[in-house]
Amino acid sequence: MKRFLTYAVALFVAASFFVVTPAEGQNNLPAVPYIEVRASATRKVTPDEIYLKITIKESDYKDKRSLQQLQTNMVKVLEKQGIDVDKDLTVLSMGSSLKLKTFLSKVKTRTEAVYILKLNSAEAMQNVISALEEQEISNIVLAETKYSKRDALESELGVEAIKKAQQRAAELVAAIGQEIGKAIYVNSWSMNEVVSPRNYKAMAARGVVMEEAADAVSVPTLSIAENEYSVDVNVRFEIK
Repeated sequence: MKRFLTYAVALFVAASFFVVTPAEGQNNLPAVPYIEVRASATRKVTPDEIYLKITIKESDYKDKRSLQQLQTNMVKVLEKQGIDVDKDLTVLSMGSSLKLKTFLSKVKTRTEAVYILKLNSAEAMQNVISALEEQEISNIVLAETKYSKRDALESELGVEAIKKAQQRAAELVAAIGQEIGKAIYVNSWSMNEVVSPRNYKAMAARGVVMEEAADAVSVPTLSIAENEYSVDVNVRFEIK
């Protein structure tokens, strides 16, 4: 995913235009000599928002349990895990997301439902999955992971990248006995690698990683793959 940002030089305020010096903007004055450099900053972080998609279908159960019964069992399990179901559990319906209380009035007429559960750690995810499987609720997919402080992180990376660009430009022009002046143009864009939706049981490395414990009979440990964020900048500096 890319988000294009342009920072004003001193304050890194979002902008969408070229910064042109008066000398560049007037035909009767020579163009300002400049050096253009590109730099980047990257960091990996552990997501602190984990979204599980839980699907319950009456047809998956031979004992004819109703969706209402299955949902009640699920809610009891989640509440026992200390989860606020009113806040962190929603139901997907007709392309939109409903609070559980809203869905309860309709559940008698339904035979299947898809729920989105928000968690904040791999440990909580493992505990929830294990508890739900004890109730034979196992159709669970990792739907999405997020990092709640992404905007602040990208601002930090932008500052780090532009400082790298400044240092690189200064070193290059110093080799020819000159110095850089002020920046006359800054362009920045960000990218991030996030976990792809997948079944939590899969053994591939992207997404959820299953680490076998030393004891062969113990339950594998689930951990969330880190998301990688990066910011690239192109900067033009005057050459004095």
